[in-house]
Amino acid sequence: MSGSQQVELGRLFFEDGIPGFSHLQFFQLMQEEDSPFFLIQSTEEKDIGFWVIDPFSLFPDYKFELSNVAKEALRVEEDSPIGVFSIVTIRGNNQATVNLKAPIIVNLSNRMGRQVILQEDIYSIRQPLFEQQAVNRK
Repeated sequence: MSGSQQVELGRLFFEDGIPGFSHLQFFQLMQEEDSPFFLIQSTEEKDIGFWVIDPFSLFPDYKFELSNVAKEALRVEEDSPIGVFSIVTIRGNNQATVNLKAPIIVNLSNRMGRQVILQEDIYSIRQPLFEQQAVNRK
């Protein structure tokens, strides 16, 4: 079988939307088969979607503390499973960047999502994706 398929992982609800798209609340989470990339696509406007990755898979030193405000907004309990995704932007010339400063946090128990701006100053909104992979291969 040729070509990749997308695997549906379920619906997500963004109570406040995603910055720049605050009018959209319902999204579908899909994964490219055999790929580290996921797609968060609006179910309200099919042409709105975001390529995302699990940042921990490519940036093993990535860590942050989720604020109490974010925990309350997502209704996170002590044992709530959490998913973390970083938006990937394709910039042309085979360049791609990852937004490590504002990850999308998903409470996997209730499917609520929210983009959170981290207080940590060490992360960039335009962290090069492919340079990081090249460094990891050395």
